[in-house]
Amino acid sequence: MRKPTAILPLILLSACAGIDRPDSSNLAAYCTAENAYRLGSQAKAYFGVCPKDTEGAFLAGLERGRALIPKPPQAVPFFTQMHELEKQLTAAPSDAERERIRARLRDAEFWAIHIINNPGSNMN
Repeated sequence: MRKPTAILPLILLSACAGIDRPDSSNLAAYCTAENAYRLGSQAKAYFGVCPKDTEGAFLAGLERGRALIPKPPQAVPFFTQMHELEKQLTAAPSDAERERIRARLRDAEFWAIHIINNPGSNMN
C-alpha cells in the first residue's frame, strides 16, 4: 500500500503536465516558478507571456530546471542562444520585435530538445 504522501507529487506533476503552453485560462498557473522549473527540465523556452511581477521568478525557475538536464556538447550553443533570446524578448520594445525573437527562440528550443533526445545525431 502506498503512503498518501507518495501520491501527492504524482498528483501535482499530473496537474502541471498540461501547462506547457499558456493561454488566458491558465496564465497564472503557467507563470509560477514551479512550472518554469518543470519546463526548464524539459528544455523548453520562455516566450515572454508572463506578467512583469512574476517574470523574474519564472526565469529563475526555468534556469534551475535547465541545470538538471545533461547537455550534449552539441546542445550547449542552443541553450546559450535560448538564454540570450529570452533576455532580448523581455527587453524588446515592440510586438514586431518580440515576434521576430520568438521565431528564433522556437528554432533554438527545437534544436536543443532534438539534440537532447537524439544525442548521437550528426548535425554537420
